[in-house]
Amino acid sequence: MSLFRYSGLTTKVRAMSGKLLDREDFDQLCSLGSVPEVVGWLKKKPSYAKVFANENENSMHRGRAEGLMRRSVYSDFSRLYRFSNLEQRKFLDTYFRRYETICLKNIIRAVMSGTTADVSDFEEAFSRHSAFPLQQAAAADSMESLTAILAKTPYGAVLRAVAASGSSTLFDYEFALDMMYFKDLWKRVRKELKKEDREAVIQSVGTQIDTLNLQWIYRAKRYYRMDAASVYALIIPVHYRLTLEQVKRMAEAESTEDMIACARATKYGKYLQEAGIPDLEQAGDVIQETVHRALMGQNPYSAACLEVYLYRKEREVHRVITAMEGVRYGLPADKIKEYLA
Repeated sequence: MSLFRYSGLTTKVRAMSGKLLDREDFDQLCSLGSVPEVVGWLKKKPSYAKVFANENENSMHRGRAEGLMRRSVYSDFSRLYRFSNLEQRKFLDTYFRRYETICLKNIIRAVMSGTTADVSDFEEAFSRHSAFPLQQAAAADSMESLTAILAKTPYGAVLRAVAASGSSTLFDYEFALDMMYFKDLWKRVRKELKKEDREAVIQSVGTQIDTLNLQWIYRAKRYYRMDAASVYALIIPVHYRLTLEQVKRMAEAESTEDMIACARATKYGKYLQEAGIPDLEQAGDVIQETVHRALMGQNPYSAACLEVYLYRKEREVHRVITAMEGVRYGLPADKIKEYLA
């Protein structure tokens, strides 16, 4: 049944995956000498050619280039949506809340800095896939007015709760939105997807939540010296392969070293370096990619093919932007590659 429902979509995903950048592409990208060269190079790549087609790389601002790259993510989402049936679109509708959250974070940053949010990169995709009041939210001039505009959306309650908490920094708002997104995604995946889809997507989403919890606990311990109670407030209340007891031990660890020792005892321990403080950011990427490769090998005919492709595309755009920043500042190619590792 899954083969019948997903054969066409899986073929489409494979074709689109073939246009993603590979190691050789990133080696070439890191060796370029300027942002215009990067943009000119991207214009020749199938997955970016359309969004850059009418742009002059010699006069393009870096921010414009980054925005167009992000538009390519939404463009790919729309292509997959058009190719999906009603059941598959239901999953994509749930996934699209990720982009709403990203957009709302941008708007909040603008409001809190006293500037006007530029939402042009979101307009086309939101007009097709979202009821989010994009233009009204972007015009808000205070957190109070933004909260009022979003009062009838799920985000309004989140913003009100942060404002009432007594701590309403940018971090507080962004973290609350991330928490809402992952809790909602986990609930919807478990409730709305059919068994074969549910099991595959849970593996991907659950691993992402586990790695985020590992990273957030690590940062809390290493950089902010937070006590256990403060760490608990940062943890997404979802347990996939990290047990409640393991999370408790890491949150209550006396030091970063103790926290890492606890992490090495979990099912993700094999991804952490044996010596020294491991790079949990890099480990998280390795864990995700390992899980995704396994999913696409074992269960390609499921909603996982959608989730895996969109994750890889978003990760690619992030790496391209990082490389472009390195080129902009004249970093040697080898140094840029280190940031991409």
